[in-house]
Amino acid sequence: MKNVKSLLAVATIIIMGVVGCSKGTTGPAGPVGPAGPDSVLYSSWISLSTVYNSNDSLYEDTLVAPSITKSIIDSGVILSYIQYTDPNGIVHIQPMASLGGFVFEDFTIGKINIAVRGLDLTGYLYRYVIIPGSKKTLSTQTGKINGYTPAELKAMSYEQVQQVLSGKN
Repeated sequence: MKNVKSLLAVATIIIMGVVGCSKGTTGPAGPVGPAGPDSVLYSSWISLSTVYNSNDSLYEDTLVAPSITKSIIDSGVILSYIQYTDPNGIVHIQPMASLGGFVFEDFTIGKINIAVRGLDLTGYLYRYVIIPGSKKTLSTQTGKINGYTPAELKAMSYEQVQQVLSGKN
């Protein structure tokens, strides 16, 4: 009989716990947090269609990029990458900045103008990554972000930039 009373007491406590722990109404939303890693935007891979311009001897393409706003131009970072497959079938992704003096990019509100010296990039895949500026760097004298210049950031892979900006390097 003692075991039955103990079992009944335990069962009552469990039932009260289950019934008493029902969800209530949702409270008010909290304040919006600071921009974080999920605020980084990226485009799909875009097939380039460079057209030869005999006036300036360059292959040129203009891409529509609605995510490039005045705010991004004023305080964000835009990185770009090119993807290609080598003759052995291996896919490579390189920062556009690594192509040096052959490729010129001009970022304007809503557009990316690409000019290439001596190389038709038609069919190559292009991606841009936008990192909104959420906090002005304290090191305005050096022009560095977490110890790196914008040129150094542009030469990094996407994964390296994520590590640098998240502080996990």
